[in-house]
Amino acid sequence: MGLVLGLLSGAATAQPAGAAPLRVVSGDLPPFTIEGQPQRPGLLVELVEEALRRAERPARVEFFPWARAIQTASQQPRVLILPLTRTPEREAQYQWLIKLYVQHFVFINRAGQPAVQSLEQARGLRIAVLRGSPNPGQLLRHGFEESRIHPASSVEDMLRALERGHVDAIYGGDVINLDKVRSSGRDLARFQVGMELDAGEIWLAAGSGIEPAERQRLQQAQQSMLRDGTVERLFRAYGLRPREQDLR
Repeated sequence: MGLVLGLLSGAATAQPAGAAPLRVVSGDLPPFTIEGQPQRPGLLVELVEEALRRAERPARVEFFPWARAIQTASQQPRVLILPLTRTPEREAQYQWLIKLYVQHFVFINRAGQPAVQSLEQARGLRIAVLRGSPNPGQLLRHGFEESRIHPASSVEDMLRALERGHVDAIYGGDVINLDKVRSSGRDLARFQVGMELDAGEIWLAAGSGIEPAERQRLQQAQQSMLRDGTVERLFRAYGLRPREQDLR
């Protein structure tokens, strides 16, 4: 541990003089990021804020609608964003700082209807997805018609569209979508999880302006959190038991 702290301290001197403070943006994506709950701001909010503290670059996460958070990070230097799915389309657009988790993308529909279990079946449905996420592109790559893909501004809007019959299913990260069902007071038994179509690494990223030494400090801070059990404790605190490979 002393070696890690020494490395962090030594790297701190490499920051360019006059560099602007870091900002961090996100959207309301429970349980990873939770707006309006300062005592329980979300698993990945706590993880990233602790990593920033250990890297001697403390910052608090600011919340915006997800599409605006992406726009802010992509257009302004030294603005970090979480949790951003790493995709081939985004690879050259961002600086990828630390891997946070692997999320699994599934279909969810109303109980009592046939569960979504095949691509052929899913392609005939109206699907709600989160605007600004990689999910619309995933569906298009799998042969879905664009007219059947319905972007929404939030997971709450996706669930409302499903409940009102405006769409037949929602598609996105399993942990985020199911947590929204629970945290909003909905009965989990009214919904069912279908097939997993894809998976993706989610990262702390930035559009520009992060120096290599800063990225190194953040990576070292995250590794120290994995070694001392901080990451595992945070996942347990939010009721999650991730597969080990999803964290590495």
